[in-house]
Amino acid sequence: MTDKIKRSICALAAMLFGTIISLGTAAAQPTKVKFVLDWAWQAPHAAWTLAIDNGHFAAEGLEVSIDRGFGSGDTVSKVAAKTYDIGFADGNVLLKFNAANPDDQLMTVLIVLDASPNSVVFLNKSGIKIPKDLEGKTLATTENDGTNLIFPIFAQANNLDVSKIKFKHVQSNLRDTLVIQGEAEGSLGWATTAVMNMMTAGVDRDKIGYLAFSDHGVNLFSSGLVVRKDFAENHPKVVQGFVRATIKGIKDLVANPEVGVASIKKRDSLLDERIELIRYNLIRDVALITPHVKANGISSVDRERFERAAAQVAAAFNLDMNPKMEDTYTDQFLPPKLERMLPR
Repeated sequence: MTDKIKRSICALAAMLFGTIISLGTAAAQPTKVKFVLDWAWQAPHAAWTLAIDNGHFAAEGLEVSIDRGFGSGDTVSKVAAKTYDIGFADGNVLLKFNAANPDDQLMTVLIVLDASPNSVVFLNKSGIKIPKDLEGKTLATTENDGTNLIFPIFAQANNLDVSKIKFKHVQSNLRDTLVIQGEAEGSLGWATTAVMNMMTAGVDRDKIGYLAFSDHGVNLFSSGLVVRKDFAENHPKVVQGFVRATIKGIKDLVANPEVGVASIKKRDSLLDERIELIRYNLIRDVALITPHVKANGISSVDRERFERAAAQVAAAFNLDMNPKMEDTYTDQFLPPKLERMLPR
């Protein structure tokens, strides 16, 4: 074999080796995923920061970036517009969105909050103890907010005469302020947000009360991971991996909330750790670890309950439809039940 041939063989071998290395490196590159929350950074969002910090996303081959949100409606619109791949939002708004946007259908692939934190929040001195006490009172609310839209379901379930309730429609950042100032007896919103707003304003926790819709006849599922239906169809492994990592992050948060809050504070240094731990405990008890989740695992959805609640939502949104679970939710990307069980 001549030196020229030897050099040619060596050059070819080097080129092939370089190609193999290059292909291996490319194969090892993680898939980038853009994720948007439902609101500003809060303790429950630690499920995803812990999934980053503890390597759960990386183990699934995902490189996840997270941005704060500006409400579930805004999050849903951004996912539909393909600005983000996945969002965390209240799945109850999908019925209305899908009906109005047939070419941009969304679905929930993991329900994180098994019950809705939608509530009437008030100061105990108002005398409100049961839903019927709301008659004759003034409630601060935001016209297009989800809690305001769902309130008629709550009213019907508790036989309230809505004509005897006065509503003050204001911007969301003013609702709880009106209650503190005495211009309204209660506000409509998530208890996990309103209670914290009042505490931050200097109100003692033991002076604040709330009526959770979920405790009074409105048994809705709540927020979870939402994606475009076509994204899920085209990227099933990404969705499956994101769901698995999220469940692991939830388990990490439940096991050590203090570490979870510290993880969130790295993203927003202005957060009050004491307030966020109280917020976590509230949402844990109200929505995250319900008796159903304890017994059946995260995102274990009963069809009858789901469709009964969806029918209530459709009626609240004046949608002429008989919703089915498959319209807005699928369990095809979930890991086995055993992997979704929380430690006892």
